Amino acid sequence: MLDTSHPRTDDGIERTDRQRVLSIVVPTFREAANIPVLAERIHEALSDSGIEWELILVDDDSNDGSEEIVADVSQRLPVRMVTRRQRHRDLSLSVIEGIRLCRFDTLVVMDADLSHQPEHIVDLLEALHDDCDMVLGSRYAPGGCVDRSWSLYRVMNSRLATWLARPLVDCADPMTGFFATRRSALPDLSTLRPVGYKIALELMVRGRLRVREVPIDFRDRNVGVSKMNWRQQINAVRHLFRLYASTLPRNRERP
Repeated sequence: MLDTSHPRTDDGIERTDRQRVLSIVVPTFREAANIPVLAERIHEALSDSGIEWELILVDDDSNDGSEEIVADVSQRLPVRMVTRRQRHRDLSLSVIEGIRLCRFDTLVVMDADLSHQPEHIVDLLEALHDDCDMVLGSRYAPGGCVDRSWSLYRVMNSRLATWLARPLVDCADPMTGFFATRRSALPDLSTLRPVGYKIALELMVRGRLRVREVPIDFRDRNVGVSKMNWRQQINAVRHLFRLYASTLPRNRERP
């Protein structure tokens, strides 16, 4: 249950009023088998919290039956899908589109493949107080962990990416894709220049957000195929280059 003892904020709105409504943004591409399971687990995770929620699935034109599945699930749960019919598929751009469509200011972004456990959503919301702008679901904060089935190559690849990104932000897991934030705390979405998967890093760096972390148990997908490939790894490097360039003194005022 969410803590209901917080006082009123400077704007006269109780923090818990904002936490009782939630938009959940999930980018998808060929995740038809995971969508109904994800929606049901979110429903179960939030059923005792008193939170009014919506799930916005932003699909990169999967053409795998996802739209029909969402139409069925939406008969019993607050789920909707928007399809991006763009030439280039990009998870970060899908997340930005989902944020634009949110009904509520408080939002959570997570993956569709159930590597991010819906049961952690309330943990993220409980940590989203007025002294921070974003709460990260962290694999590398004390108490967090990754799937034990990870190969040595995957562990080293993740650690290297994390090491390369850490100078940009003060957190243990800057490459996470699971986070809670407030839309009102984010930078102007039109100024963002993400490439690939790491939208949280983009928001933290360009928005200069105050960040807190809560540990999560990261699981590998059971259904479907990972979208991480060499193209995405190249995009991650390109994205890091852009962000480092944006922190140079002559570029700090530029988007």
